[in-house]
Amino acid sequence: DVGIAKDGDPKETFERGVELLGRQTLFAEGARGSCSESIISKFKLREKGGAAMQHYGLGIKEVWEVPEKNFKAGFVQHTLGFPLQSS
Repeated sequence: DVGIAKDGDPKETFERGVELLGRQTLFAEGARGSCSESIISKFKLREKGGAAMQHYGLGIKEVWEVPEKNFKAGFVQHTLGFPLQSS
């Protein structure tokens, strides 16, 4: 939730937050971000027997020159690994 006064009462700018529901949730805010730190602390993920420690990777961006006929202005395509497994 946002727009909550210091005393806990809703302000004029109050907006209800969203609830994330899913089997897995990915927080992509960079290494050791504030949101991730809050989640790790709340769910005690660094304690013995908790979830696996974080792993970090390096992302690589590529810039390609393509023929004009293959270019679509504003088109963005996000991918996850290549090739993906079929099972």
